[in-house]
Amino acid sequence: MRNSIKIMLIILTVIMSTSLMGQQFNDDILSVELLSNRDAAVAGEQLDVALIIDIQHPWHVYAPVGNDDFTIPVSPEIFVEGQPFSVLDWQFPEAEKIAVAGVKEPAAVYGDRLIVRTVLTIDQSVVESLPIKGEVYYQACDDAQCLIPATVNFSLTLPVVSDASASKPINAEFFRVAQVEAPEAAVIAEDQEDDDISGLVDQYGMILTFAIIFFGGLALNLTPCVYPLIPITISFFGGTGASKGKTFWMALAYVLGIAVTYSILGVVAALGGGLFGALLTNPIVLISIAAILVGLSLSMFGVYEFRLPTGLMTAASQSKAGVFGSFFMGLTLGIVAAPCVGPFVIGLLTYVAAQQNVVLGFTMFFTLAMGLGLPYLFLAMYSSKLSSLPRSGTWMIGVRVIFGFVLIAMAIYFLMPLLGMFGNPIMAVFLIGSGVYLIMFDKSGEGNPGFNRIKQGLAILLIIIGTWMGVPEAESSGAGIDWTHPATQSELDELLAGSKPVMIDVYADWCIPCKEMDKFTFPDADVVELSKKFTAIKIDMTHQNGAFEQDLLKLFSIKGVPTYIFMKNGTERSGLRSAGFEGAEDFLKRMKKAL
Repeated sequence: MRNSIKIMLIILTVIMSTSLMGQQFNDDILSVELLSNRDAAVAGEQLDVALIIDIQHPWHVYAPVGNDDFTIPVSPEIFVEGQPFSVLDWQFPEAEKIAVAGVKEPAAVYGDRLIVRTVLTIDQSVVESLPIKGEVYYQACDDAQCLIPATVNFSLTLPVVSDASASKPINAEFFRVAQVEAPEAAVIAEDQEDDDISGLVDQYGMILTFAIIFFGGLALNLTPCVYPLIPITISFFGGTGASKGKTFWMALAYVLGIAVTYSILGVVAALGGGLFGALLTNPIVLISIAAILVGLSLSMFGVYEFRLPTGLMTAASQSKAGVFGSFFMGLTLGIVAAPCVGPFVIGLLTYVAAQQNVVLGFTMFFTLAMGLGLPYLFLAMYSSKLSSLPRSGTWMIGVRVIFGFVLIAMAIYFLMPLLGMFGNPIMAVFLIGSGVYLIMFDKSGEGNPGFNRIKQGLAILLIIIGTWMGVPEAESSGAGIDWTHPATQSELDELLAGSKPVMIDVYADWCIPCKEMDKFTFPDADVVELSKKFTAIKIDMTHQNGAFEQDLLKLFSIKGVPTYIFMKNGTERSGLRSAGFEGAEDFLKRMKKAL
């Protein structure tokens, strides 16, 4: 009898020791911290929160989806009973698949760091402070064993304010731009993290992130807004008679000018909440750029030689004057690239705005802009080679005349937002007239058959393009997307409250990718047919001066146009927001996921 009692006591001791040891291990394995996206909760509004769960290597926890009934998934919970807020379902990232002993299918697990997010809707009656408490229930496993399930508690207390302007954004590295979805619409974001700058900083460190930003700027050359820089660069440097060394420094100053302007615009847009490129809506800016281009074109036509004022010429050498002039030209034309922003740039804008660090923001955008401007350094060097060709004959005059026409065409291009419906006809007349002049009246290059053929071919091309632009567009037969254009917040709220999913197109008249979407993507038959299942909304941000536009910028965190937002049941669909031009096939995929 005594021996039996001893055996039972030994067994109980082992069980209790194992349990305590497991609990001790669990305490060391998992650490949890709850963070919010703002330093104060706003009464009556929503608050994004993120739960940062750090898991010690080599342990892992099971995901709530993708596993069998025998696994115990990680289960975070915020206590809502008796609390002045409601909570949406947690949004989990995609889990890692690993082979687990005794299980046929690979198991979905999380290791190292797990970040889950949700949204709290705060009651209007809350005052002073908001205590948030909860727990994480989990089972830690490694390749050989699983510990007994355990619980870790977490808490966070925030002050409560009634005015949203008194609440500042914080912890930007843990929050996406898109909102967390309602439970019935919850999906895992598939491509959101690809453009998350804070994620790049966390994963690769600041130095490597700057390298990635540089190559991101290089990729911006594939967007249509920077195409005008090509003829302008060729025209500006093609007619100079500078030496090779001087041309390099002029080209470098030109690129630096572009980078400085682009950086300033980016930081102002990020910290001020405005749209990137909206400066192009200012008539003074547009007219100033057009005047500079026309002035340069007159020098190409031989009206005068383009030089700096005598006072500056005296104060600096000819070489420095050329560098200063190139830098000034780059400062002006840096605005050209501003309207084109893709998801990568929007992520950078959001990161800079959240950090509120002007030095960091300028440095990041300067790095991005240097990547953008790098090809133009080589283009400027190549363009200058035209000046080193033999000057005998009249063919060189013809080159300058062609460059002059290019510069005037670019001046008209910048004025088109001000010309409205007359923009296309004026450009068409100019292009046709330029082609006719080059064929019938320009005598340069007659002694050079090769150049003459090139000039005539270019002239014919100008006439064809001008004729195409001058042909009025056929009236729509009605077979297109049925867009609705709300002008007030109440109209928008009424549309969002409907039973259909919502597709929002945020655009501007000065936005070239917006025009490409209207011309190539939205007329697609499949896109038009599927759009009938949506409430399709177009919001004009050309001027963004009104209270309605300003509120929308803040509500949807819009940093650039075009931006496309999909919503359902009044909540944005996570991971489906897009920016920039997108072909019909890719846009269709987003539409199908939004249904």
